[in-house]
Amino acid sequence: MGSRTDQWRGPVERFAVRLEPRDDLTVLEVEVPDGDPGVDRAEDRRAPDAAARAGTRTFRSEGGPFSHYVREVRWHRTGDELVVDQHLEWRLAFPYWRWLYRPLIGRVLANGLAPGARPWWLFPDRLSARQAQTVATMSLFSLVAGLLFGQLTQVLTFASSDIGDGSSGEQALIFALVRIGAVLTAFAMVQADRFGRRRVAIWVFGLAIATSLATALAPSLAVLTVLQAVSRNLAVAGLLAVDTISVEELPAGSRAMAAGLGAMAYGLGAGIAVLALPLADLTPWGWRLVFAMSVITVPMLVSGARNLGESRRFQLLASEPVGTPHRRISGTRFVLLAALFLLVNLFVAPVSQLQNDYLRADRGFSGMTITIFTVLTGTPAAIGVILGGRLADGRGRRVALVPGLVALGVFTAVFFWVAGPAMWTSALVAGLLGALTVAPLGVLAPELFPTARRGGARGALNVLAVLGSVSGLVLAGAGVDAWGYGPAFTLLALGPIVAAGLAFAVPETRGRELEDINQGG
Repeated sequence: MGSRTDQWRGPVERFAVRLEPRDDLTVLEVEVPDGDPGVDRAEDRRAPDAAARAGTRTFRSEGGPFSHYVREVRWHRTGDELVVDQHLEWRLAFPYWRWLYRPLIGRVLANGLAPGARPWWLFPDRLSARQAQTVATMSLFSLVAGLLFGQLTQVLTFASSDIGDGSSGEQALIFALVRIGAVLTAFAMVQADRFGRRRVAIWVFGLAIATSLATALAPSLAVLTVLQAVSRNLAVAGLLAVDTISVEELPAGSRAMAAGLGAMAYGLGAGIAVLALPLADLTPWGWRLVFAMSVITVPMLVSGARNLGESRRFQLLASEPVGTPHRRISGTRFVLLAALFLLVNLFVAPVSQLQNDYLRADRGFSGMTITIFTVLTGTPAAIGVILGGRLADGRGRRVALVPGLVALGVFTAVFFWVAGPAMWTSALVAGLLGALTVAPLGVLAPELFPTARRGGARGALNVLAVLGSVSGLVLAGAGVDAWGYGPAFTLLALGPIVAAGLAFAVPETRGRELEDINQGG
């Protein structure tokens, strides 16, 4: 529960504003009818002088992300001066992230938002309590997915050295084989269109956590590969299912920002795996301890299951005829997005998977040094995610997508050529500007397909994106062994640069309802 009390003194003209119910991006207020039965409110609003009499007004929230909200205003005259006392009590409706938003919300609620104002942390639309809870829960599951998916990325170089031959070719092959499990993601997302996004999300996250824990006991790289093929791809399926609920619940003008917040939570989960990386330095089998950390996601799953609701759009599907036009997938859109995701993953996958091996083998970094490097160069990318979400919701998806893709390719390629401060700087710039693409890429796939086929389409796109990842890993493994990291990744950087050109052909979805985007196909 949050609360605050404020007092103002000043001329009568400033008093009328305090008496009016608020209608801004944070809250829609209505006056409590019996808040002050002794005051003629109609007369108060007609005449500011009359409003200067002592009295009280009470408001509650009709809209906004609150489970409880009361604003009480008391006033009285002291000589020629008006004294206004305001007391606010509120409870945010969403779980998990209240500690982060409570002080921000509290400062805004004191005076309300000025017309046209929108703080950087606030959604473009006013969210309801249900919508706020959906985004918060989606972000929690994104954190879980980031942790489960990021473990292998961080520790495979250590696991390969412990129970394999430690070569970059072996690691690239394992990453490629693990991605074949994308068929599990596709199957799970088809089921999400049949049985519901929520039910599928809970089940696949449970299985993903169990197989990740089992990886800590893997006796060989072959067993590790199988377990991670299941765990990582089911974690992706759960993430896509929960993200689909968020897209289907959020207002049209706020979907990209929600996708950006989910991506930041995913990055936080992956960051936990990064912070755990020094465990791999303790002993040759220390990498097993990183997988054992999956146990912390069990209470997150239990709590998230209680707070995750089913998408109302999915619930309405049962009443629609199967053959309605907006149930059909546009083949042109599917091919365009498939090419876009394939090209991006052709580059991003080998970069994310082999960067640690590059830092360890070519630059002599230890696990602790890799952790420091990743935190210092990767954390500022959160700024790019926020900016990309605001640009995508405010000015259009392409405005964030195109420059982000170009910067991602160019500066990441530079990273593999240089050393010292230049290497750290290029990694920082690549992460910061490349993060502009996170929100638009995250929201385009669910936006461009109808509710009845949204899960299946996302699963199929994920398979094709994984095909790009596998191709990139195979090419990177062979290229690194033959020419070294610099030439290999310069060649692969053509992927996001060509994808930037394709992005100009993507339909603009900013501010449009999902049914309008998908009407007729």
